[in-house]
Amino acid sequence: MSLSKALMVGTMVISAAACTSSPEFAYDDAKAQIGYEKAGFKSRRDPEPLLAYAAQHAKAEDEVIRYNRAYANLVRDRGKSHEAYTAFERAALAGDASSGRRLVKGHLDGVYRPANVPMIAQSVYLPLTADKSDVNTRLLLAQLLERGEIGGGEFRTADAWLNEAASAGSTKAFRELAERAEKSGNVALASDYYYGADKTSKADRALRQARVQYLGLESGSNPKLGHAWLELARKLDKQGAGQLAARVYRATSGGRDGSYLISVATSAGVNVLSREQLLEAYRSAKTDLDRAKILEPLKAAARNNDPNASYELAAIYIGMRGDPSEINGLLVKAYSKGKPEALDLMISQLMRAEAGRQAADILFDGVVEAAQKGNVEAARSLSSLYRIGGFKPADRTESLKWLQRAADAGDAKSQYELGVDLYENGGNPQSKQMALQYLNEAAGQGDPFALTYLKSKT
Repeated sequence: MSLSKALMVGTMVISAAACTSSPEFAYDDAKAQIGYEKAGFKSRRDPEPLLAYAAQHAKAEDEVIRYNRAYANLVRDRGKSHEAYTAFERAALAGDASSGRRLVKGHLDGVYRPANVPMIAQSVYLPLTADKSDVNTRLLLAQLLERGEIGGGEFRTADAWLNEAASAGSTKAFRELAERAEKSGNVALASDYYYGADKTSKADRALRQARVQYLGLESGSNPKLGHAWLELARKLDKQGAGQLAARVYRATSGGRDGSYLISVATSAGVNVLSREQLLEAYRSAKTDLDRAKILEPLKAAARNNDPNASYELAAIYIGMRGDPSEINGLLVKAYSKGKPEALDLMISQLMRAEAGRQAADILFDGVVEAAQKGNVEAARSLSSLYRIGGFKPADRTESLKWLQRAADAGDAKSQYELGVDLYENGGNPQSKQMALQYLNEAAGQGDPFALTYLKSKT
């Protein structure tokens, strides 16, 4: 080595040694080298070891903060994240909130984990929560508590920190709270939290979660949670819940909460399977056990007083020429529980019933009750029954009584028919006067037959 080169190396070693003789000199020299680089000149020395020395040997609190932040920023830009977060940790322990928040973010994102988590949590993280808007620290404390990495009264509970983060507007906190509430089975609370997270309507969220849980779209199938979500959806969107119940039933062949799904679907007027499909499946079944399985969900819903299920089951039994007693009982139940369409089948079955068939007694009583409550079709059917005879013997007086009830309820056709009968068969002036009254009422409603008949009599 030449004398000039030896002198140069010796000078650099002496200079470097001088600059690391104290943290302050090392820091100042590092800043000078960084300044050279920013100005476009080549630095004489690498600032990284200088800042490392300053950061590790600083004594005064403000120097610890300043030197470690400078070192952390430099090595972070050079891709040395562990060294950067170690320096941020030293600065945070010296009281630098900015470095503490950086440390929180790295810990929360899984980029860095302090060697002594409980100590850092107590000395750095807890003081940061004095800032009510600091969401990340609250999320991190909740995470550490949930994992059991910290504990003790001073750390409170995971739910407490998550609720505070949610109050500060954290969608992540809302979602975590929602998932925790859902896992515990409290879907009403979970619904509130999910709404806070993404503002999706509660009805749409309930339908989505019901589908996810029933079909196991995100993890294993959980019919119990699916049931809870669907019940909530049913209160918010009955039609949507019915349609979903039918889809889930078809997707699972009724194997997951089948009876309840049929009940939800039928109560919304949605057929899980068409009547023809059920009949076809029933007829195609090879064993009594298979046939029973096909109808059991519908029968279970009917046992739970679901009027739609009772009506559909009765209609299926009619197509299968089933037991009249069971059919008639189902129809009456369906009508009494709010299925008006059931009355048409009740009347049809009653008109076909033979005299003395006890199975039809319940139908007759049901139709009479409907007529007494003002149902025109029921009253007209009883009038027809007594006029032509069948399940009850023909009786003109009874026939006219029920026809008059329908006429008095405002039915134009009944007013016309009663008016003609009284006019032609009454046999006295009072009957004709009453007949004209009913005929005029029917004509006033635009009944063409009543209008024609009155013209023929004037």
